[in-house]
Amino acid sequence: MKNKNKFLRQEIYALLFFCVLLFASESELFAAQTIKINIPDKIYNASSSFTLGSIAKITGGRNATRKILSGVMLYPDGNILSRSEVLRAINDSDASDARIELYMPQSVIIESPGYEGNFTESSPVQDSSPSRSAQSLAPLIKNLSAWTGDVEVSAKAPVPEGKLIDPASIIPGTQAVTLRFRDNNGRVKSLAVRLAWSQNVMVASHNIRKGDRIQPRDLLTRRMNITRPGEYASRPEEITGFISERNIKQGEPILLNSLTSSNLVKKGRRVKILARIGAASASVDGILLEDGRPGDMVKVRRSDNRKIVLEGKIINENLVEVQPLAN
Repeated sequence: MKNKNKFLRQEIYALLFFCVLLFASESELFAAQTIKINIPDKIYNASSSFTLGSIAKITGGRNATRKILSGVMLYPDGNILSRSEVLRAINDSDASDARIELYMPQSVIIESPGYEGNFTESSPVQDSSPSRSAQSLAPLIKNLSAWTGDVEVSAKAPVPEGKLIDPASIIPGTQAVTLRFRDNNGRVKSLAVRLAWSQNVMVASHNIRKGDRIQPRDLLTRRMNITRPGEYASRPEEITGFISERNIKQGEPILLNSLTSSNLVKKGRRVKILARIGAASASVDGILLEDGRPGDMVKVRRSDNRKIVLEGKIINENLVEVQPLAN
């Protein structure tokens, strides 16, 4: 019985020791990670209300909290958004208990998105071709859609003068849309345009068999028209190391949904660090410091403390278990 109690005490002491390593201090455990919100001194939006995520850069903290903050609705007074309005909306949200740093002026000017000025055929940068004058709107369309590829804009009429007032945003892949402009005299004119979206797409440089692991040498870049953004891989690093779930012919675009995640867990991935003795366990968020596969021993550190580096075994792509120290 005496030996059994001694062994039990050793297990408890070892678990407490790892809890200290994992959690460092009570104040660090419960201190919220800082989320920074940056709002410029001028924003562009044609709506009477909009989300915080559509006009602000939100960084730091937890992904779930950032998503909550991105969806916070703002209702500005006319064309002015005040700092107090933003703080009130944050305080009324489910993220009110987060540690937040807000960077913005006391008041921000809101302007309708788009270009001011003359978009008619008499503009010195345009000729008499309707398609040419419509294509001058391409940068505006990309801005409204947050599209990083290219977009071709065509119309059967010249582009009206004035500022774009509607729509406030455009979904990438939309093939046709009606734009509304207001000139300096307050007159509103509409223009129907057709849109063709394109981007770089990864295609197979040779036949890829089901079960093959994708390598950079397997990929070529090709420009393609896109109707459903997010369907294809656009950069090699998006899919290198993934496993093909079907045969892919040479020259065929590589669909993201035809690939499965590799067993390789990459350095920098966010994981859970687990310390376990018997039935008792403790865990904390961490960052993987080395590439590895399930079963490999790798170094990992706490997300909120660079000084605490531990070694553990990869259980799966989301979990690393650290081993108790020998008594």
